[in-house]
Amino acid sequence: MGNVTTRILCLGNDLICDDGVGIRIGQVLLSLPLPDHVGVELAPHLGFDLLDVVAGMERVVLVDAMCTGGVPGTCVTLEGRAIERYSTGSSISHTIGIAELMDLAHRLSPGRMPATLHFVGIEGARFTEYGDQLSPEVEAAIPQAVAAVLGVIGADPELLAATTSPPVK
Repeated sequence: MGNVTTRILCLGNDLICDDGVGIRIGQVLLSLPLPDHVGVELAPHLGFDLLDVVAGMERVVLVDAMCTGGVPGTCVTLEGRAIERYSTGSSISHTIGIAELMDLAHRLSPGRMPATLHFVGIEGARFTEYGDQLSPEVEAAIPQAVAAVLGVIGADPELLAATTSPPVK
């Protein structure tokens, strides 16, 4: 893994219902034959310790639950500065916001920032209940989010096809 240039950070707390969706997406991604230059990290919280994980990467893809008041199960892909406007899932599992983390990383070491930053999120509904069950709408959106991540990293279309379930007859 010495030549990893793209890091996928899958965030969330899988003990707080919908906040665990980022971890679940990460588990799917880890089961796929991703290109050698792609690394997947499961991160239960977004904190300062992740600065070293993203340092010097060409591309970082953050995967997380969203809590913006939108329709549960909505999958969103953002890039660059647009990410700063998004709201993470549970404050319990995020000690710092993405905007704050990226700003701090840039101030501490401008040369170590990732060249491109992407975000793939699923709008959740249940962020105050303990449990490992996702809302049905959030669960149903996982394949779409996996496909979005694969699209962002430029994965082989056949790998993308393998993540989508066949149509129901």
